[in-house]
Amino acid sequence: MIVATATDTGYVELTAVLLASLAANARDDYNRVYVFGDRLSADEKQKLRASYRLDNLEIIDLTEDDMRYLAGMPISLHVSRTTYARFLMPFKVDQSETRLLYIDCDAIVNDSLASLRDLDMQGLAVGAVHDDARRRENRHFERNLAIGLPEDTNYFNAGILLIDLVRWREEKLTERASQFATEHPNLPVLDQDALNGALRGNWLELDERWNLHRRLEKGHYKGPPVDWEGAGIIHYIGQIKPNHADSLHPARDIFLKHRKNTAYDGAPMKGKLDRKIEKRVRKLKRLVARVRRLFTPSAA
Repeated sequence: MIVATATDTGYVELTAVLLASLAANARDDYNRVYVFGDRLSADEKQKLRASYRLDNLEIIDLTEDDMRYLAGMPISLHVSRTTYARFLMPFKVDQSETRLLYIDCDAIVNDSLASLRDLDMQGLAVGAVHDDARRRENRHFERNLAIGLPEDTNYFNAGILLIDLVRWREEKLTERASQFATEHPNLPVLDQDALNGALRGNWLELDERWNLHRRLEKGHYKGPPVDWEGAGIIHYIGQIKPNHADSLHPARDIFLKHRKNTAYDGAPMKGKLDRKIEKRVRKLKRLVARVRRLFTPSAA
C-alpha cells in the first residue's frame, strides 16, 4: 500500500503535521508516501522532508498540463483545484502498486494502518466513511438531491479514500468524476460531490474511526461524546483548522503533539486577520495562475 496527499502553500504546515503523525504511528504499514504539491517552494519542500525524516517520501509537482486539466473543475474561495489532484493520483504513482490510501492534508494518522492495508475491498474501487451530514436531519437527503442521486444513496466523505488502483483505472473513475464535475458546475461540496456522483453508492463502507470528523456548528462541536483518542485517522474538517489560534477542536491537543515534531514547532498560530489576508492572497494567486494557463501553450 502507498499513501498520498495533496497540498499547496496555504496548507503546507498541516501537511507537515500529517507526515509527522504518519511516521510516528504507521511507518511500517505502507511502502511510500507521495505529496502532490501545487507550486511549493524549495523551502516548503525542505520543511516537509524535515517533518517526516524517513527516506520513502516523494514530492511530486503538479505540472501546468495537470493544472490545465483541472482548470475546468468548479472551485470555491476555500477549496482550490489542488483538491482535485486525487483524480490524477492513480496515474502518477508507481503503477506496480495496487492500493492507495488518500488522506486529506488536514488530517492526522492516530494508529497503525495495517488493517486498511490488508482489508478485503470486495471488488470495489473505493472504501470510505459516511459523511457527517447523515447525523443532521434532512442533510443527507439534501446532499443527494443536490447532485442528482436517490435520497437514500450512501454518501461518503472524500477526505480519506482507500483506493483499489486497478479497479479505479478499469472503471475509469478519473474520467467519470471529472465529467460529473464539469457537467455539474454548482456542486455544493465540489470534488466530494463529483466522486459520490460518479460512484452512485457503489463503494465500501469503512468504520468511522478511519475518518473521524465532526462539523463546527455555531461555534461548537455538538453531538454525543467522541472517542478522538481511539480514532485511526482524525480529520479536521471546516474552515477553522487546529493550527489556528481560535481553534476549539476537541482533538486539537493530539494535533499539537505531532506539530512539535515538525519544522513548524514554535511557529505562531494563525489568527483571524492572518486568515483573511491569506484568503485574499490565494484568490489573487488563483487569478494570476488562471491567466497564465490561458496564455501558456500546452506541451502537446
